[in-house]
Amino acid sequence: MQLRHIEDYYDKVKERYPDLEMWEIEKILKHGMQSFFMLNKNGADVIIKSPHNSFVMYFGKLFNNKEKSSKYQRIKWSIKLRLKYRLKNPTWDGYYYFGLSEEDYKKYFSKKSGRLKKKITFENICAFKVKEEAFLYYNSIYFFRIKVDTDTGFVFKQDNFSTRNIDLIAKRDSSGKIQYIDE
Repeated sequence: MQLRHIEDYYDKVKERYPDLEMWEIEKILKHGMQSFFMLNKNGADVIIKSPHNSFVMYFGKLFNNKEKSSKYQRIKWSIKLRLKYRLKNPTWDGYYYFGLSEEDYKKYFSKKSGRLKKKITFENICAFKVKEEAFLYYNSIYFFRIKVDTDTGFVFKQDNFSTRNIDLIAKRDSSGKIQYIDE
């Protein structure tokens, strides 16, 4: 296989799009390669399709095992959400988000829902800075946000975490869709 450089494609693109100037072609190709490199470097899978679906290129891993594939896809969605979060560059609002299964919800909240007045201690908690990342775990039905004083990165893990600042923000319905709860 012959090693190719980006300059090798300038003439081919010029033949296909004669209206473009050479500096425009160079800028487009370099931007595309830099974007591709940045996505690969950060662990994202890349799919390139032709407009008429005559070819599809996939850069990533494929699995025959559904369990491995599901876990891999959840990891890739987390990477995508975190990349999008970093590109937006928002100021952190002080909240982390997590979900609870039906059994855990009953264990921690016997009859109450919504804004709670009492202090709750979770045995172990894994909360996420990006709200949509908490929605990736399909066994979670109820989704909460907690106020945390320090930014610990994209994931907040702690054993025996106690808080009074907890809000129920969403619930997964029977069809799997997330229904946000108005405050």
